[in-house]
Formats: sequence, C-alpha cells, structure tokens
Amino acid sequence: MTTILRCFNFWELKIGNLENTRNRTLHGVLRVQSCFRGHQARRHASERIRGVLALQSFIRAENARQSYSSLSKKHRAATLVQKNLKGWLARRYFIKIRKASVVVQSGIRGCLVRRCAGNVDLLNVLREFESKKEADGDQILIKASFLAELQRRILRAEATVREKDEENEMLHQRLQQYENRWLEYEQKMKAMEEMWQKQMRSLQSSLSVAKKSLALDETPRMSDSSVEQSWESNGNHVGGGSSQQLAAAPRITGRDMNASMSVIGRLAEELEQRSQVFADDAKFLVEVKSGQADASLNPDVELRRLKQNFDSWKKDFGSRIRETKVILNKLASGGGGGNESSPNSAKRKWWGRLNTSKFS
Repeated sequence: MTTILRCFNFWELKIGNLENTRNRTLHGVLRVQSCFRGHQARRHASERIRGVLALQSFIRAENARQSYSSLSKKHRAATLVQKNLKGWLARRYFIKIRKASVVVQSGIRGCLVRRCAGNVDLLNVLREFESKKEADGDQILIKASFLAELQRRILRAEATVREKDEENEMLHQRLQQYENRWLEYEQKMKAMEEMWQKQMRSLQSSLSVAKKSLALDETPRMSDSSVEQSWESNGNHVGGGSSQQLAAAPRITGRDMNASMSVIGRLAEELEQRSQVFADDAKFLVEVKSGQADASLNPDVELRRLKQNFDSWKKDFGSRIRETKVILNKLASGGGGGNESSPNSAKRKWWGRLNTSKFS
C-alpha cells in the first residue's frame, strides 16, 4: 500500500512538473507571439505613417504650387493694373501741366504784346505823321486830341524806359556786389593757402633741422667708438669688462638713432600726406565756389570746418614734434652721461680730443 502511495505521489509530482513546464512553454510561446505580433503591428503602423506623410507632402506641395501660381498671377495682374494706372495718371498730369504752361505762356505773351502794342502804334503814327509832313510840306493840321494822345503815349514810353533803366542799374549793382564778394572770397582763399604753405614750410624746416641735428650727433659718436675699438684691437687697453661696455655703447646708440630716424621719417611722411590732403580740399572748395564742380555743400561752412581741422591737426602735430624732440634730447643726454660716469672717462675725453685734432 505504501508503495502504491509512493508511486502515486511520484507520478503526481512528475505530472505537476510536466504541467509547470507546459505552462512555462505556453507562456514563452505567447510572449514570443505577442512580441512578434507587436513588431509586425509597429512595422505596419510605421509603413502606414510613412505613406501618409509622403501623401501629405505631395498634397501640400501641390497645394503650395497652386497657391503660388495663383498669387503670382494676382501679382502680375496687380502690377499690370498699377502700371497702367500710373501711366494714365502721369499722362493726365503731364497734359494738365502742359495746358497750364500753355495758358501761362499765352498770358505772358499777350501781356508783352499788349505792352508793346502802344509803342508799335506810336511808331506807326509817327511814321504816318512824317510821311504826311513830307508830302504836304509845312501846312499840316493836327487835332488837339490826337496830339494829347501822342503826348500821353510818349510819356508812358518814357516812364517804361526809365523803369527799365532803373532795373538794369539795380541788376548791375547786384552783379558788382557779387563780383566784389567773389574777389574777397578769392583773396581769403589765397591768404589761407599762403598761410597753410607757410605753416607747412615751417613744419618741414623743423623736421629737417631735427634730422640734421640727429645726423650731427651721430657722426662724432660713431667716430669716437671706431677709434676706441681700433685702440683696443692693438692691445693698448687692458680689462675685458670695460672693452665690452665700449663695444656695446655704439650699438645701443645706433639702435636709438635708427628708431629716432624712423619716427622723424614717419612724421615727415604724415606732414606731406596731410599737406596734400588739405591742398586738395581747398582746391575742391574753390572749384565748388566758382561753379566748376557740382556738390551739395556750403563752401563757406566747409572752409571754416577745414580751417578748424587744420588748426587742430597743426596743434597735435606740433605737440608730437615737441615730444619727439624732448625724447631725442633725453636719449642724447642719456648716452653722454653714461660715458662720463664710466671709470675710463678721462681716457675717453683724451681720445675725444685726439680724435678731433686728428680729423680737424
């Protein structure tokens, strides 16, 4: 009986394990099927979405093309309508202006004709009178009313002649005033040009003097250094440290001199460029004032502005020249002071005297 129970329990356990295995297998199969079906569903959904997007893009592109074509047609139609309307308005305005100008011209010409008609009639009457006088001799009878009319016309003609003479005199006076102003303006421009040229010459002379002074300061130093180096090469000087200092001194002064000469060269170039610019501006203003050049500017205002710019630049350039001169003087005094403070100052003074006596 116990064996039967044990067999029964064994088979129950085995059946339970098989059922558990079967259930796990079924769950796994179901999970795989669900994953596969989900994958298929997602793939079909993505394909449908791509197809829908492509279809939507095609439809939207077609709609955009249709809307653009309709808008372009409307734009062309509006442009054509505007062009025709503007042309019609311009033609109507031109016709109106032409009619108005014709009316004004006809009125002015009629006024001139009416003004000159009296003089023409007077000339005709005088010619007739002279012809009758020549034909009939001294026996001519003239009505008093006719003589009064002739006198009135003569007085009227004399008054118009006087008015014309007065107008001509006033115009002549205005022309004379304009000529006087123009002469004054030319004199001012010439004075300004002469002043600028003098100032430019003074600046150029100061720069040339600075260059000459720097050149004169450089030549004795280089000659002294060359004599000292030749003395050291002959073996008459003892002490390596002092010889190295003497050999290094000309190089330092040479670099300083090159820097100073480059600064002075730049100042000279700037002076030439600015002088050329100011001369060109003044020439252009003269051409504008005389009417040789067309420009929408006031020559008097531009002349004052140019003068202010020149004065400010002159002050700035003068200050820069003074600063450069001070720096050069400091460099020159610094080089001389270092040589005098060295231990061999007596020897250098002696060699300086020997150098000057040798090359004098």
